[in-house]
Amino acid sequence: MSASGNGNGEAFSVADKAILVTGGTTGIGLAAAKLLAKNGAKMFVFGRHEKELNEALAQIGTNAQGITADASKPDDLRRVFQQVDQKLGGLDVLINNAAISGDSVAESTPEDAQYVIQTNVVGYITCCQEALPRLKKRGGGHIVNIGSMSADLREEEGDIYVATKAAIQAFSESLRKTANKDGIKVTLIEPGAVDTCMQTKPAEEKQQRIRDLKMLTADDLAQCIYFCLHQPKRLDVVAMQVRPLMQLV
Repeated sequence: MSASGNGNGEAFSVADKAILVTGGTTGIGLAAAKLLAKNGAKMFVFGRHEKELNEALAQIGTNAQGITADASKPDDLRRVFQQVDQKLGGLDVLINNAAISGDSVAESTPEDAQYVIQTNVVGYITCCQEALPRLKKRGGGHIVNIGSMSADLREEEGDIYVATKAAIQAFSESLRKTANKDGIKVTLIEPGAVDTCMQTKPAEEKQQRIRDLKMLTADDLAQCIYFCLHQPKRLDVVAMQVRPLMQLV
C-alpha cells in the first residue's frame, strides 16, 4: 500500500505517517508540525538552537521528536535521517522548509553568500537525496519544498536569496519528473510575505500588516501544506502560489 493514500480515490491521511520537517522549530515549519501532529502524524523536526527545539517539541506534543542540526551541513543532515530511521522507523513525507534570508551581493561577503546557498539550496537537495530512497522503499511518498514568490518577483537588494529560491523552483520542477515514476509526489509552495523570523519588522508592524491583509501567518502556510498532502493518490499538487490579498505585486 502506497504511503500516498489507501488507493487512487481516497484522500491521503497523515495519521501515523512519519513526517520530517526541516527548520521545524520556528515559523512555517513549527506551524506545520503542530497541525500535522494534531492530525495524528509522527513528527520529527530539527533546528539550529537547543532552546527553540525544546520549546517546539513542547508545543508539537507527544508525537514529536527532534534534534539540533544545521541544514547547511551535510553531516548534520545525514544524522537527522539516521535519527528518523531509528525513531520513526522510516519516512513517508519530507517537508523541506529550513532556509535563511540573504542580503544583496553588494552588502555581503563570499562566506555569507556561501552559507545562504548551502542552507537554502544544497540543504534542500541533500534532504531530497536522503529522502528519496526511503520514500521509494515505502512504495511512494511526498516531498514538499517551501519556496518563495521571490523566485519570480526578483526584488532588488535580495539577489542572493532570490537566486536560491529560483534554484528551488527549477529543482522542484525537474525532480518531480523523476520522482513521480516511483510514486513520489513533489510539491512546490511559493508564498508571499509571511510573518516569520525572516521578516525583521517590529512585531506590532507585522500584526498590522496581517490585519491589513498584506501579510500571511505561519498557520496559513501550515494549512496549505496540509491541503497539498491531504489529496488522493491520483492528484498531485505540483505547485501552489499563495500571497496576501493586498500584496499587490
